Amino acid sequence: MRIILVLAIFLVVVNVLLFTISFTTTYGKMQNNRFFGTMSSKDSPLRQQYQQRNVTYDGCGLDKYPVLTVPKLPKWRNYTNEETKRYMEILKYVNQIGLDTHTQNIPPPVFSKLSCDKDSPDIKGVILQYKRIWFIGDSVLRQVFSVLIAQLFPDANMTDGVAEGPETNNVAFVYNHSKGSTQLRYSKSGYLWDPNERSLYMNEFQDAIRTSTTNDAIIINRSHHYDHQLGPALQKAVDFIANATTDAAIFFIEASDEQWPTSNGMFTKACMWFCKCEALKNDRIAGRGTMVDNSKNNRNITGDLNLHSYQQDKKLRAFYESMYPQFVIENTSHSLFTTWVPSYLPATWKNDMVNPILQKSAPHIKIVPIWRQLVARGIEHGRGDGDCTHKSLNAVLAIGEQLLRAMVS
Repeated sequence: MRIILVLAIFLVVVNVLLFTISFTTTYGKMQNNRFFGTMSSKDSPLRQQYQQRNVTYDGCGLDKYPVLTVPKLPKWRNYTNEETKRYMEILKYVNQIGLDTHTQNIPPPVFSKLSCDKDSPDIKGVILQYKRIWFIGDSVLRQVFSVLIAQLFPDANMTDGVAEGPETNNVAFVYNHSKGSTQLRYSKSGYLWDPNERSLYMNEFQDAIRTSTTNDAIIINRSHHYDHQLGPALQKAVDFIANATTDAAIFFIEASDEQWPTSNGMFTKACMWFCKCEALKNDRIAGRGTMVDNSKNNRNITGDLNLHSYQQDKKLRAFYESMYPQFVIENTSHSLFTTWVPSYLPATWKNDMVNPILQKSAPHIKIVPIWRQLVARGIEHGRGDGDCTHKSLNAVLAIGEQLLRAMVS
């Protein structure tokens, strides 16, 4: 009897050991294959998901999906002497027009431009195809608008509104040309300015779609005002835009990359006016970038829990799990989350959400791809240290050229 009892205990111990070994091995594989696993992991489900996507490429950006590594294409080339002279002239006009301080303070070109299979469209030739072009969006879009106006200057004259730096709300210019005239209008619109987003749901965007004709265009962007806790609000806004009915051509500009030294390059409050901008590398693209701070405020950054604490919100977890099927977040404490400021999401998450919605529900809305193009450049293009969201003149011109290519096509 005693022998039988000893054998039974021995078998139980053996089974427990075998289960422990099996569980440890399986759990280790799960950890290595975690949705945001390290970029060195070739088996990362997220990497596999991206590799399976079909990416169309026309030499400069009809690729709708950014990839999880730094893109090798498209390429950038050096400015010619003539281009350098012209762009310095544009910078002078940007400062003279003075639509907003973000644009006024754009540093000079770094002497390289986006090099595409298709030549840069002639801006004046594109603009004269339309009677009205209405820009509705955040301060990055206002930069694009300001630089486009500078390229038409001095033939574009302000007809409505007042340039009041960053407070510019609605402003319009008229460009006179051989076919008549074109009005170019900018309206301020963004969640941080108005959480109710009345400019989208009630006012300017509604006015634009109601009064536009087949001779008009609406340029809109979203995304820069949304951190990861506002993902559902971004989805709601894009669904609303996708269901808009109008005779005008609608162009939606992708979210551009941000170059804050954070987990995914996106903004965190403690970095404002202090942190040095850095070009996105593979770790930040995957949302696993190491926090870097070149100021004396590192303790403020790692203590900035107001954003990344939302990573433990069950509703948000479910939201992103539905967005990314392989999404896995372990239960952990704030102390572990502090290394993932402002979030664990990849740098592409906003475009990953927006692009499929527009492609499926609104094929009439043309997406203007810019994320991949800017990241491929591989150097800093922020307005300056302490502001890694707004762009240098180089980057703004590239965004504008991508918009013009879309408008021509």
